[in-house]
Amino acid sequence: MRIAWIVYGTLDQITGGYLYDRLVVERLRAQGDDVEVVSLDPAPRSRVLSGLALSRRLARAAPAVVVGDELCFRELGPAFAALPRRIARVLLVHHLSAWELPPGPRRAALSLLEGAVIRLSDVHLATSATTAARLRREHGLARVEVALPGADRLALLPCAAREGGPLRIVFVGSFIPRKGLLELLAAFERIGSEAATLVLVGDRARDPAYGGAVRRAIAGSAFLRAHVAALGVLGDDALAAELARADALILPSSLEGYGMVLTEAVRAGVPVLASRAGAIAEVVQDGAEALLWDDGEGLVRALSRFLSDAPLRASMRRAAVARSAGLPTWDGTAAVVRAAVERSVACRSGTFSGG
Repeated sequence: MRIAWIVYGTLDQITGGYLYDRLVVERLRAQGDDVEVVSLDPAPRSRVLSGLALSRRLARAAPAVVVGDELCFRELGPAFAALPRRIARVLLVHHLSAWELPPGPRRAALSLLEGAVIRLSDVHLATSATTAARLRREHGLARVEVALPGADRLALLPCAAREGGPLRIVFVGSFIPRKGLLELLAAFERIGSEAATLVLVGDRARDPAYGGAVRRAIAGSAFLRAHVAALGVLGDDALAAELARADALILPSSLEGYGMVLTEAVRAGVPVLASRAGAIAEVVQDGAEALLWDDGEGLVRALSRFLSDAPLRASMRRAAVARSAGLPTWDGTAAVVRAAVERSVACRSGTFSGG
């Protein structure tokens, strides 16, 4: 099947959404699909003109289906509206951009734009059941497909045994506001434990202003300078090695459409400390392999409890190991996406009979 896959920039970007798209595209191609990745300029002069140019390009290429990453909603709206009727439209939603904003005019405006793209799509594909349920509730959709991310991207390495020394708490994610890094640093400094090191893995340049604020927060505290290591972006092998050394993964996000690193950590037998935001409570089990919290004080309590309770740490690691075998795989993800693509084509051709 000929598929056009729409993203901003290229698929080699190291974020959860781009990793998801790249790993699925690779598997679709391996199964024989002709997938063309169409890279859009993330900052065009005009979103509408860019969307219309996209529709003309797609009309010439004549794929059976277009899969649009919802991040590109400003261009997908005019493109989906202008495409020839024969071309099916699939919208892939990691999370809606409007959900990142507080209630107010900007959020309402974004929600209207995103709603237009949602209405123009034949099939809606979400990366978690939580996101699917919210889409159905807020946009009146009868059906949203769910293709959970795989957990088997990284090599499984033996746990790196360490004699004594501080516990290694690892954060993995871009340095952007919704990842909650400044709140994490404040909590870590407030606890002030000499028994822990905080390791930050991720892109410090994705949001330069926020990355600068994180850098200044660390530089301005003697405790943080001594107990925080910022490693930058790591390749797959280095990240797998970092998880093998970790005593816990910590993710204090305010919104996660899924949080792929959560299941990657669990698969490696690593306990999780995370906020109860977005899909996180769906992805990891509070009180088993994970400790979840609801606010800043909850973050302090969860991290303090984990650092001070060795039996709890051992129990959480056992729970992670026990759950690892049942986690989703990327082959399974690609199969669900392929079925959604087939359904969209059937919808356009009038051969879909429901179910």
